[in-house]
Amino acid sequence: MNRSLEGQIRVRDLAKSVGVKLPSVTRAVQKLVDAGMVRHETYGKIEITEAGRNAAQSITMRDDCLSRFLKDVLGLSEVQAQSEACRIEHVISDDVIQRLEILVNHLSPSKEWKAALKNELGGLNGRKDPINRVAVGKTKPHA
Repeated sequence: MNRSLEGQIRVRDLAKSVGVKLPSVTRAVQKLVDAGMVRHETYGKIEITEAGRNAAQSITMRDDCLSRFLKDVLGLSEVQAQSEACRIEHVISDDVIQRLEILVNHLSPSKEWKAALKNELGGLNGRKDPINRVAVGKTKPHA
């Protein structure tokens, strides 16, 4: 959902626009109120706070950085990059995000460099080595 960080919206209108049941949105809004991210009075409009605006901007920056890295550097499709970025952004540290942002911003614009990287990454498709046998999120870590 791409919404402006300005303005206000009623809970029922938000529920309708995202296709979620009203009680679910009401609970989510209350959690955001409790966290200081939005202001909302019963039957009133939801209004984002400065803390909420900062959090939203941080999330957007993280998502953009990861999506750019996955798409522009690793060569994933736009759809796959968005999907993977969404999964990664919940577990990656601020320090790593900052370092990835620097990396993405300073990578060589050389066509030869990009072609060589694309060639190397293209060789990963169908790879049969042990790394593909690890079920990410399902394999128990070493004790």
